[in-house]
Amino acid sequence: MSKYPDDDRRLQLLATDDGKAWKELYDELRSPFRLFFVKYGALEPPAALELYQEAMVALHRNIISGRLQAPLASALKTYLFGIGKVLVKKKGAGDKNWDDDIPEVPVAPEVESREEQKAKAELARRLLAQVDGPCRQVLELAYLRGFVMEAIAEELGLPSAGAARKRKHDCLKKLRELL
Repeated sequence: MSKYPDDDRRLQLLATDDGKAWKELYDELRSPFRLFFVKYGALEPPAALELYQEAMVALHRNIISGRLQAPLASALKTYLFGIGKVLVKKKGAGDKNWDDDIPEVPVAPEVESREEQKAKAELARRLLAQVDGPCRQVLELAYLRGFVMEAIAEELGLPSAGAARKRKHDCLKKLRELL
């Protein structure tokens, strides 16, 4: 009998490479992982997010290859955090003396109230209306339509993705000045 029956069931779904199960796991553990490594690993938030990506890839490989199987000796969350600790040590930040158990880090709610979302959307619309046409087009392609830099460069007839990145950077600078 496993001490983690829910995680064992989830592991079976993940092993079938169920995209929905992976997305749910990814979304569920992203904030606790990042908060843990920012607080206890002294990482900056972008570095913690990059570490999370790497740890999820390692977890995926271990599950799909069959190296991680039920019954689990620890919760999936603990296993993922352990992968993160190993990755931090391998990157040379291994001077941390990690405890074996992972403290429960409170997860701040990521869902904003509808009023806050509406206010932010209205502010974004007003700011976009104040920038010139080319800037508005770059920002809409990047943030509203989700284009990658290569696609933005192609859409706007720019010579390279680097040129698109530069234009996006300049346009974001203009937006910040408007704030």
